[in-house]
Amino acid sequence: MVGDGAPRVTGHTTYRSVIPTDQMPEDLRWNAATLWAGPKCHIVHYPLSGWKTFNLVVTCHNDASAPVSGLPVADREVLEAFSHVHPRAQSIIRHGQNWKLWVLCDRDPVDTWINGRVALLGDAAHPTLQYLAQGACMAMEDGVALSLEVAARPEDPESALLAYQNRRRVRTARIQLTSRAIGDHIYHPAGVHAALRNSIMSAKSQEEWYDALDWLYGAQHSDAAAAASFLEPV
Repeated sequence: MVGDGAPRVTGHTTYRSVIPTDQMPEDLRWNAATLWAGPKCHIVHYPLSGWKTFNLVVTCHNDASAPVSGLPVADREVLEAFSHVHPRAQSIIRHGQNWKLWVLCDRDPVDTWINGRVALLGDAAHPTLQYLAQGACMAMEDGVALSLEVAARPEDPESALLAYQNRRRVRTARIQLTSRAIGDHIYHPAGVHAALRNSIMSAKSQEEWYDALDWLYGAQHSDAAAAASFLEPV
């Protein structure tokens, strides 16, 4: 419908595994989403399912050239890709089982998500990388925004879809392009590039970082607040 060709392949490869909690190194069983950032790679882990398992996601910038989705891979391939990281981080990877890989892709923001009475939402409209963790969030916000616009124009669905598209286009484009930048400049830099990242990030206080991310998470942004309200218990 958009006609923008094949997805953009980033060259980033993600490996995913789930580890039983009792196999996670005891000193790393943190009740938090934890990020280890390194040269051309990063590792994320956090608890799932009532503390029964840990989700483990490890990503490397290895210049992969073609899309891959959910391909099973041997443990040794994952360990080799992260052989340069700190031994403590390697100790987490060694506990992974049944690894699968994805080569990450996204697309450039586009102007048009609608055609008559057909509308795209979520990744179909604005596929994004995972570095802001906003893929599912944007889909939920899209659904809320679409429902509000259709409710406001029940007799004119084409106009409602156009209003939905215009309401969401800039915010989602910002997330797509910011996610790319974070992958390159926050998660994966090395050498002087990493030193620059550290300098910029350490120059702001925690409160200043909250302010810098207010555009993304702030409750005053109507679509985000409305989507969050749908998740509150009745």
